[in-house]
Amino acid sequence: MNSLYCCAPCKPRYRKLVDNIYPRAINEGLINMQMQKLTFYAISHPEKLERIGEYLVQRLARDLARLRFVQVKIAVEAMDQLLEACHSSPSLVQFTENHLRMVQKLLESNIPVMEQLATTSFVKFSNIEENTPSYHRQYDFFISKFSQMCHSSHDEHWKVMRCAGLRGLRGVVWKSVTDGLHPTIWERQHMDKIVPSILFNLHEGDDDSCSGEEVLTGRNAFTSLVDENERDRDDPHTLSDQCLRELMGKATFGSMRAVMDPLLKHLDLHKKWQPPPNFAISLFKAILYSIQTQNSYFVIQELINHLDTMSSSNAKIRIGIATVLSSIVNIAGTSIGPLLLSIFNSLLKHLRTSVEFQQSYSCPNKEDETTYQETLINAMGDFANALPDYQKVEMMMFTVGNIPSLNNTNESSKSSDAFLQHVLVKTLLKVATKYRTAYLATVFTDSFLATLLRLALACDPQVRLNTLYIFHTLLDRHDNIHSLIHLGCELDVSDLQLTVEKCSRADQMFIRKHTNHLLTTLYKCVVKEGEGAELEERLDAIQCILCLLCIEVGYDEMLLELFRLSLSLQDYAADPTQKISDEKRMRVHNIVAKFLNVSSQLMALPSLCQHVQQIVANRASHGPPLMNLVEGVVESSEEGEIRLRVDEMDEKSGMLFDRGVISECLKASGKDTSRLVVPFSLNLSSLMPSSASSGPSLSLSPSGWEEEEDSRGKGEKREIDVDSLDLSFDVSPPETPSMRTTRRNTTVFSLLPNKTGLPVSVQALRTMVNTPVDAVEEEKRMMEMTSSVVEQLRSRPFEDISDEICKHNEEGDIVRTVSRLLARNSESVRLSEMGRTGGARPKDIFEIQLPPSYIY
Repeated sequence: MNSLYCCAPCKPRYRKLVDNIYPRAINEGLINMQMQKLTFYAISHPEKLERIGEYLVQRLARDLARLRFVQVKIAVEAMDQLLEACHSSPSLVQFTENHLRMVQKLLESNIPVMEQLATTSFVKFSNIEENTPSYHRQYDFFISKFSQMCHSSHDEHWKVMRCAGLRGLRGVVWKSVTDGLHPTIWERQHMDKIVPSILFNLHEGDDDSCSGEEVLTGRNAFTSLVDENERDRDDPHTLSDQCLRELMGKATFGSMRAVMDPLLKHLDLHKKWQPPPNFAISLFKAILYSIQTQNSYFVIQELINHLDTMSSSNAKIRIGIATVLSSIVNIAGTSIGPLLLSIFNSLLKHLRTSVEFQQSYSCPNKEDETTYQETLINAMGDFANALPDYQKVEMMMFTVGNIPSLNNTNESSKSSDAFLQHVLVKTLLKVATKYRTAYLATVFTDSFLATLLRLALACDPQVRLNTLYIFHTLLDRHDNIHSLIHLGCELDVSDLQLTVEKCSRADQMFIRKHTNHLLTTLYKCVVKEGEGAELEERLDAIQCILCLLCIEVGYDEMLLELFRLSLSLQDYAADPTQKISDEKRMRVHNIVAKFLNVSSQLMALPSLCQHVQQIVANRASHGPPLMNLVEGVVESSEEGEIRLRVDEMDEKSGMLFDRGVISECLKASGKDTSRLVVPFSLNLSSLMPSSASSGPSLSLSPSGWEEEEDSRGKGEKREIDVDSLDLSFDVSPPETPSMRTTRRNTTVFSLLPNKTGLPVSVQALRTMVNTPVDAVEEEKRMMEMTSSVVEQLRSRPFEDISDEICKHNEEGDIVRTVSRLLARNSESVRLSEMGRTGGARPKDIFEIQLPPSYIY
């Protein structure tokens, strides 16, 4: 039958129309008039569209075999025009199969011009929306061929061929994603070809044309072009960037893993993690900017999982992965919230593993491990910066929970745990710098504050210093830290431009609860600091905390406690029995002078300011040179004049701050200075709460550091002075104006005449409530009562004490008490009482006379 088609009169009409589009001269192109007739015929007779396509493919194969490239181009152009004109035809599915056969034949020719022609035709096909689905179409051959073209490098047309391959892959992605019946594009066998082909052109162009600085800015590496048609054809680098963005933009959550796995493998094979990983950073930034925001955490999780896989690899590779993670985590934003603790726990696990590996003998390069740890810490800091405040608090609590305690560690693990403690405190500091404190009680929970106070007294000096810096960043809510960290003796504090606001009620309640613990720790920090080049830095950090407390929670009671601590530090520095160096004595005197200078000016007390500045001037003129805080402002003493040594300084010489003068100045301003005269001592009430039981408790006296550490190390048992035990508990409500004027009750018993210890009349009760309590007398009275209770417990038999208590409470005979209660509530008694009332009508509520004790 086909032999009859050789005769022109026997040819079908569609074949005649197809033959007429070819020109007689070879140099001429497609005959447009005949092409219009063919198009009209195909639209009018859709059942002939498939046969038209078959005949065009047949002629194209014959012309291609005979190297008639002009006729081949005419056939391709005719197929493209018919495809666009008949996109709604019911026979389009069969025609597209012929079109894909034509493209496949052109790609199989391995002729660069024909391959480019096939790619252009396929891209046009991918832009056409089909109304009728195709259930059996496959793009396996096209993916393989286009991927092969992306790696072309053997001739002078390599750049053009790579661009053609990239456009072909982009066309495959367009067509597969828009057609819901073709999900196989996301299979591993396809992604293993598409993703490496795109990345190969991406980093090849990056190596050839982009410098390091340009990659860091990301402008040349990943830029959306304005004129795509002009630059895409000649720039595989830019075209590959667009392909990657479109691929990630069309990927769903379930198909993202199929893209990420070959992407990470490609970076491993081509060693793109080596520092500085500029290409990897730019690559992941492009990915995160292309996908949906809620899916960003998946990329972060995949990168962390890859870090888990590479945990035993070279440190430089892990540094590169951690650097990429640190650079992109802020782009993910709050989308990482669902896996917050999981991701942060993974980072802490890597940090712990690196610390343990660094401390082992198998670590080849400890400097690289240190760099890796710092990179992880920076990544966690950037990770925290992208989270809301409440999740930053969770991260800090989680980090604190992973800090090891060095109390019960053996010698083999003590070194690694100490180093891990040092690293985790640095991590906590990094996270804390990203947090902005609103209310102190929100961040300083009991367990968190207890751990910080314990770390402030650690054996490692750097851990203590970093802990003080954590207090700096969490207490400073008005950015005053830069003016206070290296504070001198300012004659006018207004030059520092400090921001001071009134302390809120919530912060007052919080700091009133923890004042004793916090100030006790600060006192011990000063005592624990040893000698060394960094002594000034650590003492300045403590002085900065004192100033921050004065500014942030500077209500009257807290200010008096700070003054009391400062004067106690002065007594410590002036005590000749303390075995400390002269340098430390002078520096402790300096931090006291700096704090009193700032606080007196903030309180606007001229008399106190005058006293402080007079002492500072006397020290500058007659004291040791190290204590001259206003050098250059106050004239130095005459030459030959003998300066006082630090151990010769006392209040009579005008070189120390006078406790009495300070007390009078504060009393003149209307403040209660009764607590100021009480020396700063530590007792059992200064111990940490039960929430801090995981760490070492605070010692009982500031001068007992050596004894405490020795006894802790040797397991010795120290005797407890029974007279110093406080067996009373505080029953004051939180809103009591002063925590020092407390109402206390004895734990064991209180043998008062009326058994309850309360006044016997309403007038006496009013007098007791309205009378201000003397704090010193109250504390003295409670100590006497405690001593008497302890003395009775030590001297009297237990049976006598029990009998006396039962006698006073009239509850010795339990049988008699039970009988009395049963008789009072018995049925007969209640019936008799009802009978005595005679069924009288109850009184009206307005006729009831209240007793005098109810009337105020």
